[in-house]
Amino acid sequence: MNFEIGIFTLGEVDHDPVTGARPDARQRLRDIIELAEAAEHAGLTVMGVGEDHGADVVAAAPLVLLSAIAGRTRLLRLTTAVTVLPAADPLRLYEQVAMLDNISGGRAELIVGRGASARVRRALGLGDEDPDALFEHRLDQLLQVLESSPPTFGGGLGRHPGELAVEPRPLQPRLPVWVGSSGSDRSVERAGRLGLPLVLLRTHGPWAAARPVVGTYRRALRAAGRDPSTPVGLGVPGFVARSAERARELSHPYFAAGARSHGPVRPEDPRWTRAEYDRECAPEGSLVVGDVDEVVRKILAQHRGLGHERLLLRLDAGGMPHHLALEAITLLGTEVVPRVRAALGAGRAAEEISPPGTP
Repeated sequence: MNFEIGIFTLGEVDHDPVTGARPDARQRLRDIIELAEAAEHAGLTVMGVGEDHGADVVAAAPLVLLSAIAGRTRLLRLTTAVTVLPAADPLRLYEQVAMLDNISGGRAELIVGRGASARVRRALGLGDEDPDALFEHRLDQLLQVLESSPPTFGGGLGRHPGELAVEPRPLQPRLPVWVGSSGSDRSVERAGRLGLPLVLLRTHGPWAAARPVVGTYRRALRAAGRDPSTPVGLGVPGFVARSAERARELSHPYFAAGARSHGPVRPEDPRWTRAEYDRECAPEGSLVVGDVDEVVRKILAQHRGLGHERLLLRLDAGGMPHHLALEAITLLGTEVVPRVRAALGAGRAAEEISPPGTP
């Protein structure tokens, strides 16, 4: 697949750390739809919506929001980012994503993960169940229903195998299911064993720390006899502005705590000082924050080091004002993406014309 750049949101409803204002849920939903429209207009290729639950988020049902986005876009790939699979009924999840795929003209995807804090797991009735074991069980069920109708597994709506034909089927011959992971060996190896594409979710630290994780995944693919070129994605916080200083100055109050976790800001999340934040934005850090030149260099360096095929940037963490997120999307799509594609295209062309043995 060609290198793709898109955005994702966790649908947070946060008090603005600068102004103290807080958008209402309806406005936040409208803003997310507008972000997706702007992303498509700017030339980005993917829109992701993450699942979380509680008063501080609006994206408890990502597939519903993605269906609204489908009606306002024509080209964007539409993915959950992520679906909390241990809390899902795989058959009903399948029905919903199959409907989105038909509504959108074949643009639906899933990124599935363990997700959810202990508080949310309790609220969703998961209790003390092992989230990893439950995730593996639910994933197996989801993959089965993707392969056959009626499904053959028991539990939930599929308690009586062969009784319920699941329609509509997805428009795509094979609807993409990615595994979202923060990098644990168990989750990465599982994705490789199943031959599923992997999305690495990083919030801080050196991006090069993901290299051995990708290596583990590629080895698991080969050991299981899977396609070794199965794609890898990277999901990280990002922001772009006309100058590097402006990018950091604008984003720091919002990302200082809001970008540190995979969900809404928690009281125990320490805020980055400005010096700490600048280190996270430096060439070695995971955050893709800076001016156009810096962001292009960071994206290319990460791509050379990790070999991933998709980058999803979280631009609206921590209550980032909507107008600033829109400005960042425009710069990302109209200035960053063309330069990244040109650089990668030139690199591929050089590889193709270099004689064997050329360093």
